[in-house]
Amino acid sequence: MGTTHIDRIIDLDRYPVDRPDHRRYRELLAQGRAALNETALFSMTQFLRPEVLPRMARELDGLSHLSCRFDQMRNAYTYGFDAPGRSADHPHDRLHRCAYNQVLNYQIPNDSLLRQIYYWQPLTEFLRILCGYETFFRSDCPHLALTAKIAGDGDTDGWHYDSNDVVFSLLLQAPEAGGVFEYAPYIRSKTDENYDAVAKLLEDPGAIAVRPEIAPGNLTVFKGDLSMHRVTEVQGARKRIVALFSYDRNPGSTFDQWYIMQLSQGLPS
Repeated sequence: MGTTHIDRIIDLDRYPVDRPDHRRYRELLAQGRAALNETALFSMTQFLRPEVLPRMARELDGLSHLSCRFDQMRNAYTYGFDAPGRSADHPHDRLHRCAYNQVLNYQIPNDSLLRQIYYWQPLTEFLRILCGYETFFRSDCPHLALTAKIAGDGDTDGWHYDSNDVVFSLLLQAPEAGGVFEYAPYIRSKTDENYDAVAKLLEDPGAIAVRPEIAPGNLTVFKGDLSMHRVTEVQGARKRIVALFSYDRNPGSTFDQWYIMQLSQGLPS
């Protein structure tokens, strides 16, 4: 399979991310910055052309047998403040099930449509400007630079914060039911875990959580380090497939080896 011209994958008429002088480019930056500041999320509807979605989903689903199976109970925190004397049901220590298959970077073909998007420099530059970074590089991690999460019937991604300050995702296929992304925008800050609000979120998500409409083909930029979020349990035979792009402000970045070891334990033997 050869490469496909990028305008057959990305709708560049709707999203001219390769044309900084275009009026629509400036509008996207203004809309995106406002959305990220106010709601921690900016989702570009139909960023991908609908005709490429089935092919991209099949390509990744076809790698499921090679992927890492992740299924464990974990708390929501990648970092947190000490809370001496906290009770057994303290929100910091509540456990949530995370279950899905993850296709790793080295398993995705070099000529895949997904990799063509990830390595397209105008998109990288647009995301850099959108996020306000002086420098912005694609990750060099052989495992997690470019990945996909595949969630089947009964799978879920429980409440958690991200270790990265911003996450970039492409939803390629939605399930028959369930698999809904929910989040609490900026529920914590760098100096305040706001455990009271987190406890209320965990007890009654329907009263607090936001459920944005994220459809297949959307490119979503999300500030998940301060916004607790989850994906509800998938229902039905059709899988939820989402691709994830990893970047860093420093060149040559890779992910924590402890996390890589956890992933490797889920690889088929």
